[in-house]
Amino acid sequence: MTCSRVQSGLLFAIVFLAAATSLPSQANGRFATLKAQAFDAFQRGKYAEVAGKLEEVWEQDQSDPKVAEYLAMGYLYGEHDTAKARPVMQKAIELGGQATFLVHHSHEHGSLLSGSTMNQFCTGRIAITPGKLSFISDSGEHSATIAPADLKDFRVLGSIPGRILIKAGGKNFTFSVRSETRDEAVLLEQIAEQYLK
Repeated sequence: MTCSRVQSGLLFAIVFLAAATSLPSQANGRFATLKAQAFDAFQRGKYAEVAGKLEEVWEQDQSDPKVAEYLAMGYLYGEHDTAKARPVMQKAIELGGQATFLVHHSHEHGSLLSGSTMNQFCTGRIAITPGKLSFISDSGEHSATIAPADLKDFRVLGSIPGRILIKAGGKNFTFSVRSETRDEAVLLEQIAEQYLK
């Protein structure tokens, strides 16, 4: 009788340990699937799906800067919520990643500042990390990296919602944030001011 109790206790312990060790691997598999789905949705421009996929991952593990970067963009472009995006962007940078904004880079100069729409532009991203702002053009042309020492002016243009003027290294760069809203442009300006020191 004692022997069978020991055996059943031992069997229970083995089953419990097997179940306990399989839970993290199941969660990791699910998280990997959610991440892959979120990154794919982002590439297809389905921004509303990105936050939904990554929130579950982020609630359980806040150590992946790429998850933070894309979750923030999900909030920004899927939910249009700069207040939710800001702390997640800051966390992405603190984890060694970057805060990313989708932008249009104007190839025009004089008429843009007077309020006309952008007719000649390329699309890309502005990525901010401590001490560096980078514009990465989708086409590979016109990409630029700006260090704090080169930055002369960074401001949101009041007359045109969503426009930013950056003067650096003897050049002027004009960008329009994807949402074309002042809220997103101001968030970009604030994140840049915080980390470009």
